[in-house]
Amino acid sequence: MANGSDIIIKGGSAEIHFDHGLFQQDPANPRRRTHDTLKITRIVISGDQNFDSNDIPNGFKGEIRISCA
Repeated sequence: MANGSDIIIKGGSAEIHFDHGLFQQDPANPRRRTHDTLKITRIVISGDQNFDSNDIPNGFKGEIRISCA
């Protein structure tokens, strides 16, 4: 996380990395985290690049990096 606002999703093991201090937990839904002013500015998909992938029988093996500012 270069500036603390990146969200990284890794396929295979479904890892999600982000700054918990920056994205606050929603009291109404503890599985959801939000930020009032950050907006998604970039999405980079690496690895299994298929933007309309349908089902992937063996799971997505790439990485999705979402940058916010």
